[in-house]
Amino acid sequence: MKKLLTISILALLSACGDKESESTEQKNILENLSFSVDTMVVDAGDDFFNLNYELGTRGLNEDKSLLLFFENDPPKLVQVDLNQLKLVGKTEFEKEGPNGTGPYLTGFEVGTNDQLFLQSYTTMGVFDQEGKKIEDLRVVPEGIDPELANDYPALFSGAIYDFDTQKIYTQPSFENAGEYGLFVIDPKSQDTQVIPIPEMKIIDDLSGTFETQSGKYTTFFYYGVPRYTTSLPGSLILSGSPMSGVYVFDKESNTIEFKNIQHQTVPNVMQVDIVKNPTDEATVKENRKKLNEQLNYQEILWDESREMYLRFGKKTFLGKEQGDPTTYELYLFAYDKDFNVLGETIVEGLKTVPSSYFMKDGKLYSYVNIEDELGFAVFTFDF
Repeated sequence: MKKLLTISILALLSACGDKESESTEQKNILENLSFSVDTMVVDAGDDFFNLNYELGTRGLNEDKSLLLFFENDPPKLVQVDLNQLKLVGKTEFEKEGPNGTGPYLTGFEVGTNDQLFLQSYTTMGVFDQEGKKIEDLRVVPEGIDPELANDYPALFSGAIYDFDTQKIYTQPSFENAGEYGLFVIDPKSQDTQVIPIPEMKIIDDLSGTFETQSGKYTTFFYYGVPRYTTSLPGSLILSGSPMSGVYVFDKESNTIEFKNIQHQTVPNVMQVDIVKNPTDEATVKENRKKLNEQLNYQEILWDESREMYLRFGKKTFLGKEQGDPTTYELYLFAYDKDFNVLGETIVEGLKTVPSSYFMKDGKLYSYVNIEDELGFAVFTFDF
């Protein structure tokens, strides 16, 4: 009897162990990914869309019913109803003067109360949707190197403004700042807090320039990898194309955490042999080619319908001969709220890279130009 009881207990423990092993085994939710694409055209009515700069700087209102973007030359705020797929209206803004936006917009965010954050090479501020500047955000912050504080393009390139915290977030390069940091600037008090982000060093390690002088003119040749700053309610996501890991910054507590994301089927960090300090244009081009052929992680997206993060990855291959088409390998990754990997897969059958894309109602909207009409390729992912 005792022997039978012992065997029964061992069998029970073994069964529990098997179940625990099965429950902890990582499941790839994208393993059987499929997708469909619908193409939609926006009705411009009696007007037309100036798509010379595609969508350029763009944003969505809070419920994602409106897409807002700027046409250039002259600058016009365009509002598109995404539910009705029609043009709502356009409002012309001034380039110069007290309400001037500057010659070319580089930053744009949609805030509350119909307010907009606009940034260009010469100005940065909060505007209303009629084109009036409400607040000038081009400040000279305190508490940092005075030379950097007075160098507007070096300090504020790629800056983000949060309408809730009313603070500016920016990542100047190591060359300009002498450190890898997220600069949190209060435009009212002009106080600055610098939060270390050492993992972003990889961006500078894989970027560089070569310049040539011809008389009065200097030509720059650049190679590098992009970084992304994704602003979400309550947090910023800092990421870069050569690594899977991301920084998550809490806007309320001003604290940051690095999420060391670990994929199973693709590299988590780019390992590539490039020539540092190139001395000719051909070497710069070869560096670009090598970087593009590696897996480049794209910007993080938040899918509200599934309550998960999604992110593309891509490899780019130039044609062997001049005139041959460029080809791509595209990947899709899924993460939970804590950036644990839920799924990863190569996306078969997708030959072109989505452009100026955003999530709405669980679908991916990607900009397309359809015979000079504004359109979207709308992806429905099933997994």
